[in-house]
Amino acid sequence: MLLLPRLLVVLCALILVGCQSTGSDGKPLTPQEIAQKREATLEMSKVGLAALIKQNPVIKKDIETAPGYAVFNTTNVNVVLLVLARGEGALFDKRRSEVIFMQAMKTGEGIGAGYQDQYQIILFKNTDAIDQFLLTSIDGRRGGMDVDANFSAGSGGTIRSFNPYITIYTVGLKGYDLQANYGGTLYLVDQQLNDAKTLNNLPKKQQ
Repeated sequence: MLLLPRLLVVLCALILVGCQSTGSDGKPLTPQEIAQKREATLEMSKVGLAALIKQNPVIKKDIETAPGYAVFNTTNVNVVLLVLARGEGALFDKRRSEVIFMQAMKTGEGIGAGYQDQYQIILFKNTDAIDQFLLTSIDGRRGGMDVDANFSAGSGGTIRSFNPYITIYTVGLKGYDLQANYGGTLYLVDQQLNDAKTLNNLPKKQQ
């Protein structure tokens, strides 16, 4: 049953690799645009995290004690049997001084209808989970893939992850979203928004 979602995720990988941050003219971002997008992503992360904590105050302590977390803003579009979502975000690894900017894309299958903007917060329970998330490679690019099977209704909820050391929370912003689907989410490091030092300091596979 999970074969099709896995193939869909790989397809999304190819699409997302070609959708790294670019300007409105399709060209690479200028230094000013990069700075603006970084600032906007960091502000989004603060707002998304605050929204989750407001919804579930207990999570604040988990965030404070966790070795790292990531925040994404995503837009879910459910059309009968196909679920698509794309978003941007940032990963905060408490071992590092720099933020890792990323992009996300999800696809799946199942019964679904609706449209919803939402935040997605990923909580890492140990540093190995962070490194594994960053080490997953799709088409030669560093990224993380978490294949999940979930049922969600409306805003809020916890998405099941196959990695026991990763918990994914969602906070709805607007619209409605009712889905029962199998799918996967692909996360890739944004090559445009991260500086060379950040990219060079990411975990590397053992030879």
